[in-house]
Amino acid sequence: MEKNIGFNRNVIEGIYAFSQKKKNWVFYDTSPDADLEQTCKHWKLDAAICHINTDEVAKVAEELAIPIVNTTDSLVGCKLPLVDVNHFKVGEMAGIYLKNLGVKSFGYLGHPTLQYSKQRQSAFLETVSDVSEAHVCHVGYTPTIKSMEEAQQARETMKKWIQRLPKPTAVFCSNDIPARDLADVCLEMGVSVPKDISILGVDNDFVECRLSRPPLSSIDIPAARVGYAAAEMIDDMLQGNTPRYDGHYSPDPVRVVERESTTLNAVEDENVRKVLDYIDSHIGDVQKVEQLVALVPLSRRSLELRVQSCLGRSLWDIVLEKRINYARILLQQNELSLQQVSDACGFASSRRFYAIFRKYCGCNPTAFRKMKNLS
Repeated sequence: MEKNIGFNRNVIEGIYAFSQKKKNWVFYDTSPDADLEQTCKHWKLDAAICHINTDEVAKVAEELAIPIVNTTDSLVGCKLPLVDVNHFKVGEMAGIYLKNLGVKSFGYLGHPTLQYSKQRQSAFLETVSDVSEAHVCHVGYTPTIKSMEEAQQARETMKKWIQRLPKPTAVFCSNDIPARDLADVCLEMGVSVPKDISILGVDNDFVECRLSRPPLSSIDIPAARVGYAAAEMIDDMLQGNTPRYDGHYSPDPVRVVERESTTLNAVEDENVRKVLDYIDSHIGDVQKVEQLVALVPLSRRSLELRVQSCLGRSLWDIVLEKRINYARILLQQNELSLQQVSDACGFASSRRFYAIFRKYCGCNPTAFRKMKNLS
């Protein structure tokens, strides 16, 4: 596995977690390269967990003739036991989220032939098809690009694509790495993110998302769970048993982690955008709709109708949604009490906070915090 990819690093965490039950397991690790076949033979491996995204790695894996579990659904026809996120659900989640931004134009940026990219693209396009036809750009991220020449070619392809896109457009990228490069290209071209182009990646890779300008919104996937399940399958095969999950396990994505590259504020209506920006800046202070109406030269009814037209829900629903998104972030900071989180988000009482949080998230804040601590 290439450890410079956030997904793989998190998969390794899951493998490590399971391995604590197996004190006689000894690990060797390497990234796929020209010496992979000789390296594996030298180690005399009993089993392997591989990120198989090229035909070369697939060939070496087949020739090893040992128990192997694959952690990426990249190649059509690869018949090895597989653990990977449900890519159709990833594409669907992206479509639902980006539709809620209120834009009318959508794009997909990903690899043209890798299986997981095609699955994400298919589900995404189907989800947004009732709004408009999406624009597709294919580039050679697997999810990285190997050479400077290929990288420059990909950037030129993205530049031409961005020039043709209507503005604003919400773009779903197959992974965080191409999403970060797309944000860089937009910055170079003077295209505003998220005002002109909203960008959503996948993997929630801390490095890629935080070093991007602006920071990337991304779909969080259970990569550690992928690694744990892969290790479970390997353990089954080493003991001569059929791998559990019938040799195929596909957990659903977790959620969209919203950062500056996409916001609910990326709408064309200037007055609606002004109100949304104000809510973000004063999330704990907004207590009634009249405070928001006073910001713009519109009646309450006119403002509500514009918000409904742009975002498909009421203004107060938007306030609550933004509060809950902020609460999710604060709950991951264990030094804050639940009452402090409730107060920071502007809820009148902790009871109200619990009720609204459960409505939007399907569990109470205490359960959510425990789940995030375990992940």
